[in-house]
Amino acid sequence: MVEYGLTEIFKKGEIFMKHILSFDIAKGKSVYCFIDELRNTIIGATLIEHKKDEFDSLYKTIKKYDNLIVIMESTSIYHLPVENYFRSKGVKTIVINPKLVKQFKDTLNKSKTDKLDCFKIARCYLGTIDIFYYKNDEYFIYNSLARQYWSLIEGQTRLKNRYKQLIEIVFPEFNLIFNDLYDDLALNFIHDFPHPVLFANRRIDYLMNYLKEKNGTTQAFRFKNKVLKMKELASNSLCFVSFDSLQVQNLVQVIEMIQYHKSEINKIKNQLINEMKDKKLFKIINSIPGFGEFSTALFLAEVGDITRFDNKYQFISFIGIDSVTSQSGVSAYHGPISKTGCKFGRTILFNVVTTLIQISAHSDKTNPIYLFFRKKQSEGKHHYKCIIACETKLCKIIYKLCSSDCLYKNK
Repeated sequence: MVEYGLTEIFKKGEIFMKHILSFDIAKGKSVYCFIDELRNTIIGATLIEHKKDEFDSLYKTIKKYDNLIVIMESTSIYHLPVENYFRSKGVKTIVINPKLVKQFKDTLNKSKTDKLDCFKIARCYLGTIDIFYYKNDEYFIYNSLARQYWSLIEGQTRLKNRYKQLIEIVFPEFNLIFNDLYDDLALNFIHDFPHPVLFANRRIDYLMNYLKEKNGTTQAFRFKNKVLKMKELASNSLCFVSFDSLQVQNLVQVIEMIQYHKSEINKIKNQLINEMKDKKLFKIINSIPGFGEFSTALFLAEVGDITRFDNKYQFISFIGIDSVTSQSGVSAYHGPISKTGCKFGRTILFNVVTTLIQISAHSDKTNPIYLFFRKKQSEGKHHYKCIIACETKLCKIIYKLCSSDCLYKNK
């Protein structure tokens, strides 16, 4: 009988050995290594600049190997050029969560260098090969839209804070004229009349017609009281900045930026809904009370295909609302939630649950989430612990419906 080593068995059999190209990514450059599934080094740790000719040379060297897999950590945006390059070549490319690599231990050596890290990333993949999910399903492809939405929301929050500061400097009485300083009517009026001098001497009928046109109504007399109030406040205002001051110019500029952010956010909302509304999981989750069309589309763009999880606890862990448990012998400690998963998914669930509880308290007290919230409150739980418990219950409902392919029905 002829005996073969393990390497020869891989080569002669139908199963081809995996070849791992591992990158430790940095800004504009990386360190890579190339090993096989048996951890034999083919190419040692090597520095490579993020230039097309260098990657073309590397690809020409490695493309002759079978079952090629490229591995790298997620490093903000710096890994994207490398990831996109190999995906464009049709090479299986996996981006690993850095926390998995940090927690991975297969040596007592505490040294950390770029050269050691690229090997550690490869070993982490080989040691945890069954838990990776490739974010290329029909929902995850819209994740970049979702992230752009969150970025615009963050920028809009900063702009609104600045807007409020400038209002207090220029003409604080705007707060008494408009119930919501951020709606379109208020923004348009303050943009065109940012200082009380600019409208104090205007005719009443002129201002009434202006507000009528900006509000899209046909009845100008509805704004008579508002106009009289603003003229009275303007005549008695302790305004200490001139109408041509830099603060007034800044106010106009900030309003234009807020309006631009609002229009871009609305575009993203409409695009996400239009792209998602015909998909199966969208219809299922949208049938659950508390989920509107946009929150459903945004949630799916963040968490992806929910049916990929083996059970509901994996889904809960991915969201990051699973409890941190420390147990030894007969003692056990159940700590706060892990917060290691999808933070935007948690934000959406929090908003859905809080909105659902508020609405159910007045209109539908038989809703199971609301009843569960009241039950936890009666047990003396803190408000936010009750909310987290409701989020967990909602995740279980979502997973059950998606895995069973059925719509929500309130019993």
